[in-house]
Amino acid sequence: MILDSINCPSDLKLLSLPELIELCSELRSEVIRITSKNGGHLGSNLGSVELLVAAHFVFDCPIDRFIFDVGHQAYSHKLLTGRREIMENLRRMNGASGFPDPAESEFDHFIAGHASTSLSAAIGIARARDLKGLDFKVVSILGDGSMSGGMIYEAMNNIYGLKNFVVILNDNQMSISESVGCMRSYLSKLMRSRKWLTIRKYFRNFLNSIPIKLAKFIELIVRKSLSLVRGSTIFDEFGFHYIGPVDGHNLSDLIEVFQNVRDIANYKPVIIHAVTQKGKGCAEAENDETKLHGVDRSSYLRYTDVFGQKIVELGKKDERIVCITAAMKHGCGLEEFSKVFPNRFFDVGIAEEHAVTFAAGIAREGLKPFVCIYSTFLQRAFDQIFHDVILQNLPVRIVIDKAGLPGGDGKTHAGLYDISLLQNFENITITSPSSKKELERILEIMAGEIKGPMAVRFPKSQAIEHERPPIIPGSSDTLVLTTGDVGNTIYLEMMRSELERPTIWNVTYIKPFDFELFYELASKHQKIIVYEEGVFGGLSQEILEKLFSSGNSKKICDKLVFKTIAKVPIKQSPRPDQVRQYLK
Repeated sequence: MILDSINCPSDLKLLSLPELIELCSELRSEVIRITSKNGGHLGSNLGSVELLVAAHFVFDCPIDRFIFDVGHQAYSHKLLTGRREIMENLRRMNGASGFPDPAESEFDHFIAGHASTSLSAAIGIARARDLKGLDFKVVSILGDGSMSGGMIYEAMNNIYGLKNFVVILNDNQMSISESVGCMRSYLSKLMRSRKWLTIRKYFRNFLNSIPIKLAKFIELIVRKSLSLVRGSTIFDEFGFHYIGPVDGHNLSDLIEVFQNVRDIANYKPVIIHAVTQKGKGCAEAENDETKLHGVDRSSYLRYTDVFGQKIVELGKKDERIVCITAAMKHGCGLEEFSKVFPNRFFDVGIAEEHAVTFAAGIAREGLKPFVCIYSTFLQRAFDQIFHDVILQNLPVRIVIDKAGLPGGDGKTHAGLYDISLLQNFENITITSPSSKKELERILEIMAGEIKGPMAVRFPKSQAIEHERPPIIPGSSDTLVLTTGDVGNTIYLEMMRSELERPTIWNVTYIKPFDFELFYELASKHQKIIVYEEGVFGGLSQEILEKLFSSGNSKKICDKLVFKTIAKVPIKQSPRPDQVRQYLK
C-alpha cells in the first residue's frame, strides 16, 4: 500500500499523479474500514479525500496552517499526518479524536467540533502572522453546510487587506442533512449544474492540445466573457478572488488550481469553490448522504428516536405544533415530522441563534414551537434564550438532544452546560427524563398550554423502556438524587453493590425542584448524594440557593455531597465508562 509509506505530508510530494490517485483510493478504503469498526463520520470524509491530498501535495503543513470547518471531514488529513496508529481507535479512549485538535498533533492548528468557526480563526491566525512578520499560508477548509452559519459572513466582512489567505469551499450541498436556505441556492447557481464541470473538462483538454500561447489567449478571452455573463460573485464583493466551480474529485485539476492559487494568494485572498459528492466511493453512502453522514454502530431505540416518533403523534393532534432545527433534521429525529408536516417544519441551517429567536416569534403569535438543538450547540444561543424568550416569558419548547456526557464524540460535543446556563432563569421549566415513558409524558405536557418556556434534555444513548419509580426506598441512611438517564447507570451500579442500598430519588423536574419532598427525605437520612450529568451549577446550585435562603443550610448542608462533572475536557470513550470516570 502506498499509504504505508506516508508518515507525514512531505512524503506525498515524492509521488507521481497515478500514485496519488491510488493513494486516494486507499484512503477511502481505510476510512470505510475504520468507521465500520469504531463508528464516526463517513460521508463527509469520503467526499474530501482528493481535496486534502491535493492540499497537502501543494501546501506545506504544518508550516502552512490548515484550519478545518467543520472538523469531521478531516480523517484523511489525520491519516496523512502520522496518526494511522491512533486512528485504529478513532473516537475511543487513547485513540484519535473525531475532530482536529492541537493537543493531538502539530498538524492540527485549531480545534474544530462546531461549524462556521474556521474563517474567524483563520483570519486571526493570518493577522497575528502579519503582526509577527512571519511568512506562511493560511488555508481554511470549509464544508458540510458551514456556509449556512452567520459567523462565516461576519468573518468575510473582515478579510480586507489579507494576503497568503486561501479558502477551499468543499461544496457538497449537505451538512448532516441537506443544506438549506438562500446560500445553498446561490452556490447551486454558481455550479451551473455538474454539466458545467464536464464542459470545463473538455475545454481544458482542448487547450492542452493547441500551442500554449494560443491556449492562454483563448482562455483569457473565455474568462473575460464568462465574468461579463456571470457578473461578480458574493465572494468577489467581499474581496476574494473567486475560482470555480472546480471538480473536487479531479486530482490533477485540483493540484493545478492549488499551485496557481499559491501564487495568486500573495496578492489577495482566494476562495476555491470545489464541487464534491458526499460519500464518494461508497455506493451506500452516495445513495443515502444523510443516513451515512455518520456511522452509528448501535441498533437500539434512542431517546432521539422516541422524541421523533412522539412529536409526529402530537403534531397530528395539534396543528399549532411547529418544529425548528439548526441543520440537524436527522440528528434530532425530525425526518418523519418534516415529511408528514412539511409546512410546519423549519431547518434554518447552522444558525442556532436565529433558530431560538425565530421560535420566539412563532410563540408570540400563539403557535407551539419546538426548537430542537444539540446541547453543545445550544450554548451559542444563550443570549437569544435570555433576551428573546425568557424576558418575554414566551412558551418556547426547547428540546436539548445529546445532553450530558458525549461518548465517542468527545470534548467538543460534551453537553455539560445546558442545565447550569438555563438554571439561572427563574421562569423556565427544566426536565430530564430517565426512560422512554417519562420522555413521552413530558412531551405531552410541553405540547399543552404551558405558561412559559420549558426545556427537556436527554443524552445520546439508549432509551430505557422500563420506568423506575420516582423513589426507591433503601436500607441505609443515605439518600441519592439522580437526574435523567445517568440515574439508570448509577442505579445499576448501586444494585450490584454488596453494601446497604441507599434510597434513590429519580429527579425528573430539575426546575422547579420539589423542595417539600426534599426536606422530608433529607430529615430521614444522614447523608445526601446528588449525581448530576453536568457541571456544578444546575440542580446542585438550585438546592444550595434554596437552603441558604430558607435558613436550613447548616442543618442539611453538612449532609450534602455533590457529584458533578469536573470542568475538564472530556476524553472520547463509551458513555458508561465516562459516567464511571467523571461522576466519582
